[in-house]
Amino acid sequence: MSKKSVKHRRESSTPHKGKKGVGRKKTKMSRRPASRRPVSGARKGKKPIAGSDEQPTRPTTTPTSLGVAGAVGAAAAASASVTETRQARLEQLQSQFSDLQNEMALTSSNADLAEMETALSLMPTELATLRTRGYVFRNFLENKIAVLSEKWTQMQNRVTTEVTRHQRELQRDADAAERALQAAWSGSSMQISQAESTIRTLESKVRAAQSAISAMYAPLKSNIYQTQRQIEEIKELLDWVDEASFGLHPAEDPVAACRAQYLEREDEGPEGLLFLTDERLIFERKEEVATKKILFITTEKETVQEMIFDVPIGQIDEMKASDQRKLLRRKEILELFFAPEADLSGATLRLIHADNEDWVTLIGRVKSGEIAKERTQPKDEEVMEAISAAPTKCPTCGATLSAEIVRGMREITCEYCGTVIRL
Repeated sequence: MSKKSVKHRRESSTPHKGKKGVGRKKTKMSRRPASRRPVSGARKGKKPIAGSDEQPTRPTTTPTSLGVAGAVGAAAAASASVTETRQARLEQLQSQFSDLQNEMALTSSNADLAEMETALSLMPTELATLRTRGYVFRNFLENKIAVLSEKWTQMQNRVTTEVTRHQRELQRDADAAERALQAAWSGSSMQISQAESTIRTLESKVRAAQSAISAMYAPLKSNIYQTQRQIEEIKELLDWVDEASFGLHPAEDPVAACRAQYLEREDEGPEGLLFLTDERLIFERKEEVATKKILFITTEKETVQEMIFDVPIGQIDEMKASDQRKLLRRKEILELFFAPEADLSGATLRLIHADNEDWVTLIGRVKSGEIAKERTQPKDEEVMEAISAAPTKCPTCGATLSAEIVRGMREITCEYCGTVIRL
């Protein structure tokens, strides 16, 4: 091969100087990923070519448009909140007014009057039944019931007149409140405030009327209910005597009774009933005790009933009433000290639902004989004569009997031979 042909071949394989780098650029362009190629019409807001698959870009919401929408929504929410608050306020006023309309009838006073009338009408029959069952004390009850009935007749007419007058006056205020409330439903906030003020005035006048009517018969009501409680106490006493484990002596009459606890230690001892008659003071245990337990749970129990002590009223030397407070509870304590002749030296009792000072006074009245002034009928004369004719000598050994005969004693025992002498 000639030098000319070799030179020609080298020149043909070498790129032309005027087109330097063209070959490499073409190679790089061919390797660029297709995804990086610009899409026609996607930049600078250009519209897509008709017939192409490209979709128009959604317009972006500007901050200004967001602010306007938020303000409108907040205003609507605030308006709805004001409307709901106003509605609730009006509904509350309507409910309050409806309640006051019911109270304007002064039905509570009418109910009190009806209850008092019923109680008074039953008392004479109830007391007569208790007298038949043998209760001879509190002779003032018959007269007390008669006086209460007379006062009731007078009071009833006055109260009825006053109730009618107050109802008439309240109705005028109620009409004004109703008009104000109707205007408030279709009016402004100021009219709602006016309705509130009018209803408050009506409420104040209703309360004043209720208080004025109640004050008219309050003392009479208190005395009626107090008398009713006295009758209920007597009935309970006679029921307990009928169920007692002991019997009364001939011509022995029950005076009072209450629930109590016989304290053998500080807070321990059996519970039962304390009886006071015109001759004796008696404590009877009467309580339910567990007879069978399973896992500390009582499954079976029975009532234990037995007399713990009975002391002639004349052998009670001293009494003491005291109060004990423990864990915000008040305990009515009654301490009794007996004469040497008694079987016990004394007893400490916790009274349940009873006043210890009242019991000290009552026992003292029985011991002194003052309770006899309350009798509806005198003691059996034959029994009293037998007691007054008590022997001074023992019929068995002839020893002089030194035991003092006190109220409530029905027998004496000779200290020398042990003979029991019935009085």
